[in-house]
Amino acid sequence: MLSKLLTPKAQKMESSLVRELLHYSQQPDILSLAGGLPDEKYMPSYPAIEALEVSQQYGPSEGEGRLRHQIAEIVKERGVAVEDNQVLVTNGSQQALDLVSRIVLDENSIILTEQPTYLAAIQVFELQGAQIKDVRSDEFGLVPDALRRAIEEYQPKAVYLIPNFQNPAGHCYSKRRRVEIAALLDEKGVLLIEDDPYFDLCYEDVDRTPITHYLETAPWVYMGSFSKVLWPGMRTGYVVSCEALVPYLVKIKQAADLHTNRLGQLMISEYLVSGAYPEHIKKLRRVYAQKRDAMARAIDVNLSGLVSYSLPAGGMFFWVKLPSGVFSDRVLRQALERKVLVLPGLPFFANASELSDGYLRLSFARVSEEDVSNAISILADVIKEIMDESL
Repeated sequence: MLSKLLTPKAQKMESSLVRELLHYSQQPDILSLAGGLPDEKYMPSYPAIEALEVSQQYGPSEGEGRLRHQIAEIVKERGVAVEDNQVLVTNGSQQALDLVSRIVLDENSIILTEQPTYLAAIQVFELQGAQIKDVRSDEFGLVPDALRRAIEEYQPKAVYLIPNFQNPAGHCYSKRRRVEIAALLDEKGVLLIEDDPYFDLCYEDVDRTPITHYLETAPWVYMGSFSKVLWPGMRTGYVVSCEALVPYLVKIKQAADLHTNRLGQLMISEYLVSGAYPEHIKKLRRVYAQKRDAMARAIDVNLSGLVSYSLPAGGMFFWVKLPSGVFSDRVLRQALERKVLVLPGLPFFANASELSDGYLRLSFARVSEEDVSNAISILADVIKEIMDESL
């Protein structure tokens, strides 16, 4: 019966592993290193909002005017020259990604991504029926020669990139890579979809200039979010685009949900007006850098010589390569039996192979330093036991 009722797209949909595992992280006895959740202990208090009744009525599809201006100013400071009318406020950057996908992708489309890439982006692209082709990446970002070959072979509609503290791999593109990729996209006329939710969570002196900054002729969209640094429950993000795409994004937003929650927009706008945002970001950077370092120490103490990783210069995640023959799904199951929750690497690969199952993504943002130490110690025991069983 359902097979006749549901569309082929609906029948092919798969749920997000992160969302499936989230209910485990709500249990008080679980040590969760799985989700990309900010630490609520460091979320600021809600600002008092005058004229609260304004939020009771419908609002503009593009978003609240003052917040759009504030976002435009933030994006300009990062190096992307935009006007207020190019800003669309969305229900988190996840909706921004969905809206962009709806206007540019269909079942005949090919989109290029990093390898690995954000698992919810894979979910969105597959929902549109697009073919995902992943491109080789290293610690400096997407490899330009590999990107050129992929563009020439597949003739893609778009390239989706997370240049700053990539999810899940954590790497930050070098300036040279950013410039080379921008020049290549200009040459080929391929749309850049640049996702930048972790821009503010920077712990080292690295270049974070958006690739969009270096574009001259290629079409582009640039997405961001307040979810990782303020209140994720408000679901407030944004998409900024080249002028040609603006009217199409507005129309698809109207069709999707009319407009983003006005109360959340007003609260974020008021907080930005208060002047507290820069100090809040500085505090988050200090706290999360300490947590990152605590996780690195725990891995070095408990798993030295068994796993490998690169210290992330920002963001929320460690991308850990497991020993040969140890697969992430088994680690997940056995660690969960001991009340430790981790995220397998396999869902982050659009075109999975056996090698894709040899990674874990570990999040350090929400857990205390003590819990990180305990969780990594348990994780080390699990990995060592699996290795012993395979001998």
